[in-house]
Amino acid sequence: MDRFLGSKKLYNTIVIEEEELNHIYAKRVKSGQKVEVFIEGRLYLCILEKLTKSYASCLIEKELDLSFPLPMIDLYQCVPVELKNMDLIVEKVSEVGAFKLVPVISSRSFQDIKVIKKKIERWERIALASFKQCKRPKPLQIGEPINLKDIKAQADLNLFLDSFEKERGIKDIKLDGVKTIQLLVGPEGGLTVKESEFLKSLGFLPLRLYPYVLKSETASILGVGMLMNLSSYSSATYQV
Repeated sequence: MDRFLGSKKLYNTIVIEEEELNHIYAKRVKSGQKVEVFIEGRLYLCILEKLTKSYASCLIEKELDLSFPLPMIDLYQCVPVELKNMDLIVEKVSEVGAFKLVPVISSRSFQDIKVIKKKIERWERIALASFKQCKRPKPLQIGEPINLKDIKAQADLNLFLDSFEKERGIKDIKLDGVKTIQLLVGPEGGLTVKESEFLKSLGFLPLRLYPYVLKSETASILGVGMLMNLSSYSSATYQV
């Protein structure tokens, strides 16, 4: 079933306009067909009631359940020096199940926090497009950028990827009963020794993805995807 973004909600009707209306025409959705429409943080099953050149009106049939599979993974992503690579990271970690992405500034990452903040709106648009495509219950959240030195270990399980780690891989991580995970991924060139030691002091566990050294964007996608799929909670959900 196709999913669209609503422009405004009027009682039991949702109006779709502008770019989303173009998507309806591109998908060749016809009046009378059922569609999913997301608006104001809620997802609805609707019937496309009226389709014109300037708008579409959708009659709400029911509100859909919004529950996330566990564990809920917050990805703390050190911002790549090639800032455009964040577009791919946002799109793909949304698809593999991350709950939230927080841009992180580390010693080897992109440094200009003002530029990063200006990119958040773009990343939110990418997350919305991914949300429509992969049918996740809510769009990937994009957090405000944070300096690595200000990070805190707040989840049931706190991990960071380290290509120099020799003893611990994902198969060695105990995921039974883990509902929340913080996963930090470094930039190109990795974290410094000082940064790794700092994270360990907070309670973060170093973790290596085998068998080779991965690009930062590859590591993020693979790390989130494997943690989601190896978790015993993959069939459990959290109501949002």
